[in-house]
Amino acid sequence: WFKIGKGLVCVSSVACVTGRNDMAGGAARQPALATKPLKILQLKPESSEVEILKENLEIISRRLQQSGANVVSIVAVMGTYRTGKSFLLDLLTRYLKRKAAKEEAELAKVREDPLFVKPGQEQGQPVFKGSSDPAPEDGWHFGEENRQKKSPPDWVLEGDSKRIHEGSKLDEASDGFAWRPGKDKCTQGIWLWSTPFVFQDKAGRKVAVLLMDTQGAWDDTMTKAQSATIFGLTALLSSKLIYNIQNRIEEDKLENMDYITTFAQTVCSDLPGKEAPFGHLELMVRDWVNYEDDFTLKQCKEQMAEHLDDHLSEEKVPQDAVPRVERLKSTFRRINAWGLPHPGLKVTKPTYTGEIEVIDHDFLYLLDKFGEQFFGDDFPQPSAPLGCEVTAAGFQQIVMNFAKAFRENAQDMAIGLREAFVKVELVTSKDDLLKRFREQLASLAPETAVVDPVDLQEGVDKLVASYEDEFVMKLKPWRMPEAEELKAVAEFKQTMLEASTSRIMVNDQQVEGATLKLMASPVVGAGGYFLLAHHIIFMAVMAGGGYMHAN
Repeated sequence: WFKIGKGLVCVSSVACVTGRNDMAGGAARQPALATKPLKILQLKPESSEVEILKENLEIISRRLQQSGANVVSIVAVMGTYRTGKSFLLDLLTRYLKRKAAKEEAELAKVREDPLFVKPGQEQGQPVFKGSSDPAPEDGWHFGEENRQKKSPPDWVLEGDSKRIHEGSKLDEASDGFAWRPGKDKCTQGIWLWSTPFVFQDKAGRKVAVLLMDTQGAWDDTMTKAQSATIFGLTALLSSKLIYNIQNRIEEDKLENMDYITTFAQTVCSDLPGKEAPFGHLELMVRDWVNYEDDFTLKQCKEQMAEHLDDHLSEEKVPQDAVPRVERLKSTFRRINAWGLPHPGLKVTKPTYTGEIEVIDHDFLYLLDKFGEQFFGDDFPQPSAPLGCEVTAAGFQQIVMNFAKAFRENAQDMAIGLREAFVKVELVTSKDDLLKRFREQLASLAPETAVVDPVDLQEGVDKLVASYEDEFVMKLKPWRMPEAEELKAVAEFKQTMLEASTSRIMVNDQQVEGATLKLMASPVVGAGGYFLLAHHIIFMAVMAGGGYMHAN
């Protein structure tokens, strides 16, 4: 995403990846899908448009709602091509599978025995291990001689204990995020794991976690603007974003990121709230070669913190880079860095098919510790683009709204990111207020009761006016164009009037029916009594009736 003039412009290209089921219309052909990544967005070849694969998005949206989760958290990996993003995601998939299984087991124990308390935890809050607090030293040292003799972490062996086969392009049965050894690119577009991992946050809410894989950014076949399209949407939707960097943090990588995120400063400058528009950014440095032999985990983490500080400290960067640093810090809620050593030369060979035994032990150990920290502490947190939490029910619409911002900006139609966000917030606020309005209307005039029409009309008028005022107050911070705001208010009021008018009409019918019954009861009763008690008059009436009938 980049800004030209008054609008946000998106230019994009590249077609679907071959070898994985894109399903750009394939959902109808294969409604019952196994758990696997699904492409939700592709960049049209030789075009500036972005295409949402709606069928795949609907499948994921349906599974989110079936999960029973309240909100959605997207964990994404971004970076240049051929830096091991998809291979990393397949490993993280195994980590989350084990984490979700252990957490569910602990929750099951709590459900069976409310008095069950896992040591060191509060009652009712079981959590799979993982914390940002430093763990006790376990005797590990970087580069130790016997490192290959140690077993990998248990979660690495989840599923196939011999190979990381899930996404291997050399494996016909692969069902993970696609990767291949060698120099050729693999992932194209944006992919999401089709079935969420469900966790509980600290407030007890169910959070559906989705893993996201993205096309390599800033490669030599795409313009900076085209890369910005994928990165912008990914960064916007993710609660945690891993920015995969090769060898070291460099100025051009931060400049590329600043290029994408600078627009957020402008877009959000007049929006309510002061929170950073994006979530947690993790700079994942791959093939880091600066850990010294015999380093402890603490020393490794300290070295990466120092490396990050060299590039994100206003006191250490050149003067002309200070504004960029300030923008990045204000754009993301948190920025951290982690370094992984090279996984081993055999992993990069074209014939590599995921054999675990040849992966460097230090790589797996540090990845395990990364998982504990990255998926510990504040995890999970819902994705909240510009402060608007993504719900399971609203997930599909939010993705489509922001994708529409890309597409229409590419066509020079100024919906823009801000307008897309305001639209999402407008729908959310409107639905919430209308729900509350209908609940209060039902309380004011229950369907089983008849209400004085005058009292009902007065009550409805006050209720409509009150909610109209509240809706107007919610719109004010968004500074919509006057015509759009008036239209939104009018539509909101019309919806309330239709609901209240319908209830008033039903009540009037009930009142009218009750009135006729009350009026008819004494007349009929008195007339019957009079005729039966005066037989002479009764006979005369009958005779008169017979005479009229004869005529």
